[in-house]
Amino acid sequence: MNENDQRLAPADLRAAMALPGFDGRAAQRVLEPVWRGPRPPGAEAQPPRDAAALAYLYEADGRLQLPLTVRRADLRTHKGQVSLPGGRPEPGETLVQTAWREAQEEIALDVAAPEQLGVLAPVPIAVSHTTLHVHVALGPAPAQLVPQPSEVARIVVVPLEDLLQPGNLGQRVIETHGREIEVPWFDVGGLFLWGATAMALSELVERLRQVRG
Repeated sequence: MNENDQRLAPADLRAAMALPGFDGRAAQRVLEPVWRGPRPPGAEAQPPRDAAALAYLYEADGRLQLPLTVRRADLRTHKGQVSLPGGRPEPGETLVQTAWREAQEEIALDVAAPEQLGVLAPVPIAVSHTTLHVHVALGPAPAQLVPQPSEVARIVVVPLEDLLQPGNLGQRVIETHGREIEVPWFDVGGLFLWGATAMALSELVERLRQVRG
């Protein structure tokens, strides 16, 4: 498939999110590490906590673009990782409200009349005993994106079609929680994208592949 064939349109994204009977968890396992880290003590006695994130797509330069954050290297958790904007719900919030609030806080996303396309399959995160719900939306290009200084080192905007390139998938050995493990990852602009965010985006990629054939 050449570059012109690979070019994605909003219609592709809408169709991908509307696929009937799609097995999202199976698609996520393409980028799921073999070992996800230890569960917190007592996790088996209580349900996982919820978190929400936003995959916001917009057209710019003829391509669908996806903003990602690079977390600060001095944070207590997920330091330096590449992520979608997201976090835990505040009292009274729905998960989709959480996703949009976190995007506004972390990258100052402020757009008019976005189109809610749906939510990906829940992503289990063992190490924090969390279930991540990634909401997918489409809308106009934001006027400006600004990183939240206390949490986000920088914002990286990547063309969605880059995630469909086979050459941007790889395997890497990392050390986490005292163990060396081999993890699958996306190379997005030279950034190491792995874990829960990569799993969620793997589902989006597989949905798009089914639509494009």
